[in-house]
Amino acid sequence: MAETPKITNANEKSMPLDTYLLNPEQSETIDNAYRGIVSDCMKRFGFDYTLSQDPDSGYGDSPTTRIDGRFGRQSAEDAEKWGYHSVGSDTGEDSNPWGGPKLTAGMQTAMNGSSDPKQKFGPGGQVINGEKVPDHGCVGEARKKLTGSVNGNTVDAKLATDLKFDTLTKAQQDKRTRAVFAKWSTCMKGKGFDYADPIEANGDEEWSKTPQPTQHEIQVATADQDCRKKHNVVGVWFAVDYAYQEQAVEQNAEALADVRNGIDDMLKAAATAQAG
Repeated sequence: MAETPKITNANEKSMPLDTYLLNPEQSETIDNAYRGIVSDCMKRFGFDYTLSQDPDSGYGDSPTTRIDGRFGRQSAEDAEKWGYHSVGSDTGEDSNPWGGPKLTAGMQTAMNGSSDPKQKFGPGGQVINGEKVPDHGCVGEARKKLTGSVNGNTVDAKLATDLKFDTLTKAQQDKRTRAVFAKWSTCMKGKGFDYADPIEANGDEEWSKTPQPTQHEIQVATADQDCRKKHNVVGVWFAVDYAYQEQAVEQNAEALADVRNGIDDMLKAAATAQAG
């Protein structure tokens, strides 16, 4: 296992699988290119339509080298204000800033290449506004430009995603992690809160019942941060997780090299699309 750092936040520390997963900046670059290609394609058919942009997770203490934080909330400051809720949680106003307009039948055909509303995608070939709809519609055109295939994947490769979750589970179940979780749990009980580990505290169903954090939630989240710091929970958890990821990269080196090449190719295609 890698040397155990004494930390409360691992967001600035890279992990072995980060190289094979899209980071937030890369994901945004590809998403912008994808939406731009679809929008330009739709305009050829006379439709002014822009795909909705994925909302930011807003968790507040997210890493920059990867999208998922893996270790839950790590900011004591955010915990004191937001509990386990996302930073800037719903204030009660009825809004949907990323919602797109509803598609008409013609727009749907141009979008996915199918005249059948029950089909997710179709082979295209229909003529709209004097233009022939491409295979899988404008979505297919965007995927093909970015990945080389109308069925191409513009998100993380399955292998990288599988390894990400496999190592996450192994790290959470590892005896070294469970031991520090037990110390954390004892610390939490001393503060009046009964949770087996930080994962259970973070996932308490009570937190999802209100749009904003309750005082009780903030008390639990604050205690969580105190106990994490006292027992170096994030440091141990990170070191164990890092070791499992390192092992996974070594065991899948050749396949992961292909994944990295795929990311590089897609980023080049995205840059070309945005420049054109």
